[in-house]
Amino acid sequence: MTNFIERIKDYFTRKDCADMAIRAWKSTNEELYANFCKRMDAVSKGDLSVLLDMYQMMQECMPPEALMLYNWLSDFMNGKGVQHIANQQWAGKYTDIIAQCITNKRLWIGINVKTGTVELLTAPKSELLMVHSETPIEVWNRLPQETRSYLTGQLDILMRNSKGCYLLSKLERKMVYQSLVYVSRIIFLSHAVFVGEIMANLYDYMMEKKDTLAYCMYYFVVFDHGLSRMAKLLDRLLNSGEVDNGDMLLMKLCVTLLVHKSIEMGTENKAEWEDTAEACNPEIWKEVMFALRKVKGRRGNKKVMQSLDDILVGNKERIKQGIRSFLEENTEDISLAYLLKSLINAGRIKASTRYMTFHRAIEQFSQQHYGHDIPQKRYGEIKDMTLDSPQRGSSYTKAKRTIDRWTDYFAKNG
Repeated sequence: MTNFIERIKDYFTRKDCADMAIRAWKSTNEELYANFCKRMDAVSKGDLSVLLDMYQMMQECMPPEALMLYNWLSDFMNGKGVQHIANQQWAGKYTDIIAQCITNKRLWIGINVKTGTVELLTAPKSELLMVHSETPIEVWNRLPQETRSYLTGQLDILMRNSKGCYLLSKLERKMVYQSLVYVSRIIFLSHAVFVGEIMANLYDYMMEKKDTLAYCMYYFVVFDHGLSRMAKLLDRLLNSGEVDNGDMLLMKLCVTLLVHKSIEMGTENKAEWEDTAEACNPEIWKEVMFALRKVKGRRGNKKVMQSLDDILVGNKERIKQGIRSFLEENTEDISLAYLLKSLINAGRIKASTRYMTFHRAIEQFSQQHYGHDIPQKRYGEIKDMTLDSPQRGSSYTKAKRTIDRWTDYFAKNG
C-alpha cells in the first residue's frame, strides 16, 4: 500500500484531504451509511456483528510490532521459561525505548502522531503525545477507588481458586496487585508507541482501499456525533438490566474516554455532552459530568469541512455541471468570489455559508488548488453589495456583469 504519511508530510493537509474525501463519499452513499447506523443501533439489542467487523479491520492495521507483543504476552501468561521471555523483543524496534522508560520513570516517550516517529525525552513536549512510566505503587494509587475495589475482589477470587495463593499474606497480595499493574503498564506503553503506525495504516486503508466500513466509521465519529451516540448506546445497554459490577465499571471507563477524546478531537463540545447526559441513566450522567469537570474545552472557530453536495440546494448534478462550466471559463482565483455570490443570489447556496467552507468544497470538487486570500477579501467586499445601485470603477462593472450572468444561469438550471 502507498504510505500516505510519507507522501503528505503535513498532518493538517492530510486530515483536510481525508475529511473532504469522506464528505464527498457520504453524499453519494447515503444508503450505505444509513445501513451502518442501523447496525450500530443494533448493538444494544445484542447484534455485535458491526463491532466484530471493526475489530477485524483494526487488526489488519496493526504493525508487526503489535503482533510480537501479543505473542510475548501469550508466552508470559502460559508460563514459558523466564529466560526465554526475557530475551524476547516484545515490541520489536520499540522494545529498548519502552524498557528505558520503565526502568527510569523520569524519562518520557514522545509519539508524533502526525509523522509516526517515536523518541525518548527527559521532559514532555506540547506538540507530541507524551507517556511515561510510574512505579506500580504510583499507578495503583492513582486508580479510582471503585476500580481498585473491583480488581482486588476479582483477583482475590482468582487466588482463592489457585493452589497455594490462599496462603499469601496481605502484603504479598498487594505485591501481586502491583505486579499486574506493572504488566499493564508495559502493555500501555507498547500500544502508545504503535499509535503513529496504526493511524498511517488506517489512513492508507481508507484512502487506497476505499473500504466502506472505514469510511462509515470516519464519518460517524468525525461528522455525526458518533462518540456521544456511543455513550447513548452504552446507556441503553445499562438500562437493559443485564449488567454486573464489571460491566458497569467498564461502561464508566468507556464514557470517560468518549468525553475526553471527543472534546480533544473537536467533534463535540461541553454543552453537547451536557445535553446528551441529561437523557441518560443517572450513573452515565454522573460519569459525563465528572469527566467534563476535568477536561478543557477547545477554543476558537472550528474549521468547517463540507463537500459541494452538503451545501448546494436544488438539483445538485445540474448545479455542479454549471460550476464546471464557470471554472473552465473563469480561471482567476478572484472569480470564486463571484461564483459564490451568484450561487447565493440564485438560492443554490445558503447566504450563511462561510467563504472558506465554499472554497474548500470547490477545491475538493475541481481537484485544483486556488489561492484563498484574494477571493475571500473580494467576497467580503461584495457580500452585502446591492448590484443594481450606482457604482464606479471597471472592476465593479466586470464583477456585476459576471455575477448577473451566472445568477441567471443558476436560477434557471438548478
